[in-house]
Amino acid sequence: MLQRLVFLAQAKTHSFRTTELDLPESTTGILLLLGGLVALFGVATWTSLRDSRFLSFPWRTMLLLLRTAVLILTMIVLLNPRERMQTTQVQKSRVGVLVDTSLSMAYPAADVNESDTIPAAPDATTRAQAVQDMLVTSGLLKQLSTTHAVSVYTFDSALTGPQAIIADEETSFVANNNPGADGEGPENSALTDSVDDMTRRVDLADSTQRSPQETARKWESVLQPRGGETRLGEALHQLVGQLSGRTLSGLVVLTDGRSNAGLDAEVARLRAERSDTKLITVGVGSSRGQLNLWVAGMQSPSDVHRGDPFDISVVLQGSGMQEQSGVVRLFQQSVGSNGKDRKQVAEEPFQLSEPTVPTGVQFQQQLSVPGKYEFIAVAELSDDTVVELTVEDNQRRREVEITDRKQKVLVISSGPMREYRFVRNTLYRHSGIESDVWLQTVTDENLSFVSQEAENLLTSFPKTEAELFDYDVIVAFDADWSLLSSSQQKFLNRWVDEHSGGIIFVAGELFTAQVERDSEKLRDIAVLYPVVLNRILTDLRVTQRANQPWPVTLTPEGRASEFLKIADATGKADVNLWQTFKGIYRSYPVRAVRDGAVVLAKYGNPRAKTRDGQPPFLASQFYGKGRTMFVGSAETWRLRAISAEGHQRFWTGLIREVGQGRRSRGRSRGLLLLDRTEVSPGQAVTLRAQLYDSRMQELRRESVPVSIVDSEGRPVAVPDVLRGDARRPGQFVNTFRPTRQGVFRVSVPVPESSDVLQASIEVVVPNLESEDPSQNVRLLKGLTENTGGTYLSPEELGHELPALLPDRSEPVMVDEQLRTLWDRQWLMYVMIGLLGFEWAIRRVVRLS
Repeated sequence: MLQRLVFLAQAKTHSFRTTELDLPESTTGILLLLGGLVALFGVATWTSLRDSRFLSFPWRTMLLLLRTAVLILTMIVLLNPRERMQTTQVQKSRVGVLVDTSLSMAYPAADVNESDTIPAAPDATTRAQAVQDMLVTSGLLKQLSTTHAVSVYTFDSALTGPQAIIADEETSFVANNNPGADGEGPENSALTDSVDDMTRRVDLADSTQRSPQETARKWESVLQPRGGETRLGEALHQLVGQLSGRTLSGLVVLTDGRSNAGLDAEVARLRAERSDTKLITVGVGSSRGQLNLWVAGMQSPSDVHRGDPFDISVVLQGSGMQEQSGVVRLFQQSVGSNGKDRKQVAEEPFQLSEPTVPTGVQFQQQLSVPGKYEFIAVAELSDDTVVELTVEDNQRRREVEITDRKQKVLVISSGPMREYRFVRNTLYRHSGIESDVWLQTVTDENLSFVSQEAENLLTSFPKTEAELFDYDVIVAFDADWSLLSSSQQKFLNRWVDEHSGGIIFVAGELFTAQVERDSEKLRDIAVLYPVVLNRILTDLRVTQRANQPWPVTLTPEGRASEFLKIADATGKADVNLWQTFKGIYRSYPVRAVRDGAVVLAKYGNPRAKTRDGQPPFLASQFYGKGRTMFVGSAETWRLRAISAEGHQRFWTGLIREVGQGRRSRGRSRGLLLLDRTEVSPGQAVTLRAQLYDSRMQELRRESVPVSIVDSEGRPVAVPDVLRGDARRPGQFVNTFRPTRQGVFRVSVPVPESSDVLQASIEVVVPNLESEDPSQNVRLLKGLTENTGGTYLSPEELGHELPALLPDRSEPVMVDEQLRTLWDRQWLMYVMIGLLGFEWAIRRVVRLS
């Protein structure tokens, strides 16, 4: 609609006038009208002559003329003569151009296997650059604009546009054309815009006022690959609905044809066929299967205590790489060093089997010097003769912080159960953990007779909030929470919510049910559970069968969690080792999972299945700034059947995962939170900082500075501040949208302090655009069937496209006015005067 209004305002107008009568449309009607007129005038003449037959010729003639004049004037009124004035404009023939801007358009346009050019060479022409050369540099758009009004749209995960409008060899770039929430562009909002409002959003300056270099940069920005999906069918379906009409000569689609999301392209083709819209597709990129290897994923813990072993997992995938082998090299460097101290620390071979099946390699690392380290995994093929489509996606980065700060853990247990004893001993012997124990069966009276492996043996819960603040994590084995006073329950809840504390709830058969039965009394505790518990009756426990173990099944979220990798007897850690675990005998039944909680593992007993499926065995939730975890039973000690180290690494990893908020907070006066640390180019990342002043009160300011640099130390201009959140005191927020692949470091200096909060964002190309980057010629040819269009290669585009787009310009009436000619006062006076004069003469000659 925006395009139509622009060219309607610019079109030349033509006006013409015509005089019309209300005459019958058919020949029979006209003959009857003429016959009636002849009869009427004949009767009038006969009666006038008959009445005046005794008069002289002059009087008879005068009376006849007067009667005839009145009849003529009456006939003029009956025929309704009117003047029609029309203003028309010639609506120019229209052409829509739809260009793919998904990330696959950043790949080379030529077949790299037929070229000696190295894919990563800076002078290699990308598919997006080839499109710009075909449309702009060649002058094709200007050539088409002499006959048509050409509008250029772009699409990836959504349709955007029009981005530019070209008419009479003048190019107008459209501003503020981001798609709306419903996925439609601003052309729909133009339905209610005046021409003045609309032209404020369009640069209607003559293209001669813009230098060729500026125009080229504008086009390069418009056609820049940015989207992580190719929704070809969806975008085309929407565009056909917007532009179809009598003056639309055709739609030209330039893409590699790899539609990997949204509507099926056949739906768009059917809509074009029904609306008589000609589709012309132009394929870019090689149609041959392209060879490409990419690092699909890289996982590692973000924080590790010095001396602790940790694993770095790398996932590889290839296109057209069957039976190819290679090596993954792992490099290590200090964060912010720009690679000056980079060194190779390990390498592992890999073998690709099937194109759709990823393969993985694993590195075990151990560092003893505290600091922030960056690990870079680089994949290389063994066969040097294989030329990849691109090598930019052959590496990934992860940051790991090695800390010497010990985690302070409080272990609470209702009794000396086996799980408690194993975990207590593991934490006591761990060099990076300080543990205190509150065994609830121990009182002040028998304390001197009890010995526990712990730094301190408590006989009660911390009595003040300051005492509780010393702890990072609480591990509660079927704890009796009724022993806490109401004030202790409140500051425990506040410790998690406001001070990033972490709690692991291990369910049991003695006191866990009490949380649900006394939910009002223990409401500050109950809301910390990621699940809603069932009320177990004592006799129900007797009827439950526990005569065989049932497996624990990881969910997709659980398989992606680094801390759920358990180690075998050789020390190798993998989530697949859960498949060899025989399982557990019981898991506490739950009624529901709380909103926002994530289930990481499920209990496999089919008798425990509910309407929501298998019950959760391991679930996690973020509660305020802290995190809580639910473990369905105190039977994870059975993991020791695989290896004792596996059980130890599971619990130390679980504690570090839950206590991540406290570790990130450290001793500084703030916490930097990112809603995601791995994104695709163009995706938004929310940056949120919680800051405190020197009195540990929420910081009150309008904004705080933030700096963002890429892996090469180049600063990013926007954003440069975090703005205060009016709804959350002490919190500052903004959005960062990276435009290119790489690692970006975010730094927020804490005001009135030397502390600097830092976090990293890794920007990676999504697998959807890498899985098959070759041109889909079959789909592009199928799109044009029964639409009157055809498929063109880039070589055919320049000389065949103009002939395929006929001029469908047509005049459009924009204004029409009608003016009645007989409705005049003088006409009535004349008729009355003629009739009066005739009556007077008749009186004189004595005929009346």
